[in-house]
Amino acid sequence: MTSRNIFNRSYTSYTSNGSQVWLVNGGGTTSSYTSPYVLFAGENLTQGDIVYTSGNSLAVKATALSGVATAFYYPIGAAAQTVTAGSQVEVNLDGVVVVTGANITDGTQLVPGTDYFLSKYKGQITPYSTGSGIISASGLNQYGASVRVGRAISTSELEIEIQPPIPLVS
Repeated sequence: MTSRNIFNRSYTSYTSNGSQVWLVNGGGTTSSYTSPYVLFAGENLTQGDIVYTSGNSLAVKATALSGVATAFYYPIGAAAQTVTAGSQVEVNLDGVVVVTGANITDGTQLVPGTDYFLSKYKGQITPYSTGSGIISASGLNQYGASVRVGRAISTSELEIEIQPPIPLVS
């Protein structure tokens, strides 16, 4: 089967570590944006940083930390390259992105098949359950939202499929 669109979803053929896999992109919704989307960086960004669009259309690192403006809980994608503030940056809104240990809270590489969520640390992702606990609204330095960002398809590749944030309350 070649890459195709069926039932308003895009199925993409992909080879990871010699195995052919099929990525299901999109949850039955369509968008007028194409990926990657070009924005200006509102701060220094590293390839793989999870970003949201600020009120002045700048790509800024997203976070799920409690006590911040809720706009931080709405990531749009991942930075495709490392750039300095004020430079143009391509943001992957969909599909597969490269993620390094610098982008992962509590880990040095992705675990294939694991769902990853927006971390309380700016621009990073984390699995739901980590050595330091689970995503919750309890304790100090807590999470304000649970935001699924995507699923690891290899130790360095994440399939981006961002879900709406779920606000957490203690």
